[in-house]
Amino acid sequence: MKRTILILIFSVLTAGMVQAQRSEVRRAERQLNRGDLGAALEHINAAVQDESTMGEVGTWLTRAQILVQIATSEEPEHQALNESLNVLDEAQLSLDKAQSLEPDNLELIQVQQLLLILSELTFNEGVEAFNENNYSRASEYFLRSYEISEPLGSVDTTTLYNAALAAELNRDFLDAKTMYLRLVEYDYDQPYVYASLGNILMAEGDTTQALGYVRQGRELYPEDLNLVFSEANIYIFTGAMEEARDILNYAIEKDPENPSLYFALAANFDRMSQDTTYSHEERLQYFEEAEAYYNSALEKNPEYFDAIYNLGALYFNEGIRVYEEADERLRRTQDFARYEQDEKEFREIWMKAQPYFEQSKSMIDETHPYYENVIMSLVQVYIRTNQSEKLKEIEDIYLKYFGEEEIE
Repeated sequence: MKRTILILIFSVLTAGMVQAQRSEVRRAERQLNRGDLGAALEHINAAVQDESTMGEVGTWLTRAQILVQIATSEEPEHQALNESLNVLDEAQLSLDKAQSLEPDNLELIQVQQLLLILSELTFNEGVEAFNENNYSRASEYFLRSYEISEPLGSVDTTTLYNAALAAELNRDFLDAKTMYLRLVEYDYDQPYVYASLGNILMAEGDTTQALGYVRQGRELYPEDLNLVFSEANIYIFTGAMEEARDILNYAIEKDPENPSLYFALAANFDRMSQDTTYSHEERLQYFEEAEAYYNSALEKNPEYFDAIYNLGALYFNEGIRVYEEADERLRRTQDFARYEQDEKEFREIWMKAQPYFEQSKSMIDETHPYYENVIMSLVQVYIRTNQSEKLKEIEDIYLKYFGEEEIE
């Protein structure tokens, strides 16, 4: 008899405890309806920690609802909660838990509605991170937004593309490549996907696949200049200079006012002019082609820094070539009269480089990534042409970057 009484008492106590814990869920719901999200969260957290209610779908749905409300609230106290808790992560965990408990049809609809809201909130976090140039975080949130909506039968390729682009900007090339390849499978309508795949694969050394994806993109988007540049870069990287020239000429026919196209073609000939596998006559021809196309780029855009600096470097390197040939000839023939003529020639070429380097310096400051290159180029010109006064003018800048011993 006493045993029975004890069992009955235990049963009553257990039922009371269950009711108490279920009342925590009801309290959480009441506080949610009143807008007191902090109190609602405290009540629901008490409920999810108890074995008697942690196995109920409604408990986790209520928790997800509260967390979503916190994430969307503009009240300062709720925003503080949002910052102290990773509410979007917690909301997703709650919905995952609700789904794992085999909800009925009505509850499943609620889960899906909350997942759609959560996907949108996560996407917005990605946009905010992207605008702040936090590309790692942006890619993470975009990808999560995509993955949240995917089981709902929604293949949000635009969000996946945003995740891939952010990963690429963050130089997470492996993740970016994986996502871009998925977008190709989905036939995503964006030429940049194929250009990016080409660039990433080329950086990995797989020029065959890189060219394959770029050509696939060009079949779909024959007028896209990014793909033209990507294909030209692959040709240049692999030494297929003629192919690079042909495709860049094709692009100029399509867009004759684009200075970048003339610059790319000039850079192509520039590389060829410095390639010692070509004959002297061929290198001279390529030098003249590079000179002409750099000037064409500057005709389209007189403030084109890269073209200005590269044209100066073209002249400087040509002067080095003439100097080395003259020096080798002097050693071989001891013809000092001829060397005097050669010296006049390579000094004149270096002097042609000078105004372009000086103009480059006037266009940038110390924060520019090429600032040190420009200073070094000017120093080399001034030294080789015996311009001590000019050298003195930039001595302090040079010493700051390269040290006293090197200038001597």
